[in-house]
Amino acid sequence: MMTALNRRHLVLAAGGLAAAPLLGRRHALTGEATPAPDVPGRDEILITAPDLADSLAGPEPPLVIALTEPESWAAGHIAGSQRIDWPELELGQTTPEAIAAWEETTRGQLGALGVTPDTDVVIYDGGTLFAARLWWVLDYFGHETKCILDGGLPAWVADGQPVSTEAPSAATPVAAPGDYPANADENRLATLEQVVMALDDPAVAIIDARTADEYAAGHIPGAVNVNYPMNAAPDDPKTYLSGDELTRLYADAGVTPDLLVIPYCSTGVRSAVTYSALRVAGFPNVALYTGSWNEWSSDPETPKEP
Repeated sequence: MMTALNRRHLVLAAGGLAAAPLLGRRHALTGEATPAPDVPGRDEILITAPDLADSLAGPEPPLVIALTEPESWAAGHIAGSQRIDWPELELGQTTPEAIAAWEETTRGQLGALGVTPDTDVVIYDGGTLFAARLWWVLDYFGHETKCILDGGLPAWVADGQPVSTEAPSAATPVAAPGDYPANADENRLATLEQVVMALDDPAVAIIDARTADEYAAGHIPGAVNVNYPMNAAPDDPKTYLSGDELTRLYADAGVTPDLLVIPYCSTGVRSAVTYSALRVAGFPNVALYTGSWNEWSSDPETPKEP
């Protein structure tokens, strides 16, 4: 069976709103005409530990990136992996100026990690599911070859694969640092202004990926609460639910694939898991509100519930 990397899919373990984002119509975020989006399949987004091990043993091994803290990476990681953590990728404000500055910084970070548009990369997490944050970053930049190590490092260990404690200097050499080319897909990111204009749009669903307690303390009006861990198995290794299970989970909350779906949390990290899960389920139109509740709640003019 051909793996995601065999098909050159990257492995990552780590204006106002207009009409509804129906296929072939104008996109709900940009208002511009857009073709039917290319919806990736599960095996284009997720890879199993055995398939990853096979790919690493092949003639053209992928670049592995761990989305973990330095201490966790030092305690044990996939041999040869690079490392970055989600706070380094944070985009807390969604003004045009903030997004432009974040794009420039992030492209430099990707280049420093050795990521080029043609790179097969493996990014995983330590079981947090937060590898999805880097998957969203690369999705936003239009990277064609990307997946998530399903279950993260716990799945790798459970499969009997080795871990390393070698220092970063002993990692597999990467390409010379340089800015990753700019090719951003603005349809994958929702700004505060766009979310405000979407509040009364029946063709838009807003998902709060935080806990029920956080949601009850205050949330974006009209948002439905689906806590991000519900996208995966409850115990380690936390592998993603099947596409059918995810579709049912969100249908129960009134969220269906014909809608533009905007997930958010506090900082856009937990909701990146929701973003990736919706893509696994085949939802074509998903835009992460990366500013999330921290940006929304700090603006005195935005409406809040309760």
